[in-house]
Amino acid sequence: MCEVCRSVIDVAFVVDSSTKLQGQSAWTQMLSFVNLVIDRLTISQYAQRVSFVSYGNQAIVDFSFNAYNNAQSVKQRVSSISYLGHAGSNLADALNALRNQVFLTSSGARSGAPRVAVVVADRSPTVGTQQTVFAASQARAARIQIIPVGVIISGRLVRSILDQIAFTTARVSIVNDYSQLSGVAVQVGDWICASYLSE
Repeated sequence: MCEVCRSVIDVAFVVDSSTKLQGQSAWTQMLSFVNLVIDRLTISQYAQRVSFVSYGNQAIVDFSFNAYNNAQSVKQRVSSISYLGHAGSNLADALNALRNQVFLTSSGARSGAPRVAVVVADRSPTVGTQQTVFAASQARAARIQIIPVGVIISGRLVRSILDQIAFTTARVSIVNDYSQLSGVAVQVGDWICASYLSE
């Protein structure tokens, strides 16, 4: 665990739950990746707090920052989040939800804490495509640091969209299969831990 992981940081995980070639198996591996990143954090009301947004045709806030204060509870909740399997992938709605529903004091977000959003995507947006980059720029204007993690499989996701939404292209992670997600969890965790340096 990196030394700064006891810093106060609010971390939202935003995960594409639209239809997948590998279905439930792919979704389970995406959730497992989120939990591996959580293993790198110190979950408490005095350190990192976590929220989760899944998206398909639209975004759903599965839980807010004030829902859980320990890693075990967070990981159990993450593992139980249902696969939507929607035909559409509306990343713009998910990014807007970060500003409008997630990073709010009423949802447990803490004033002054770095705001980080780890976006795990496996396909390019198919709904609200023209609004995606604008929604990301609005998120950045709201001091939300977006860390994209992309699964490039069967040509369903174009890397350029990840670069366009990222806080910095130096913090974009790409894998070629769901099974490779576990290999980038440490790096993503370290990027979260370093987010206070970018404030």
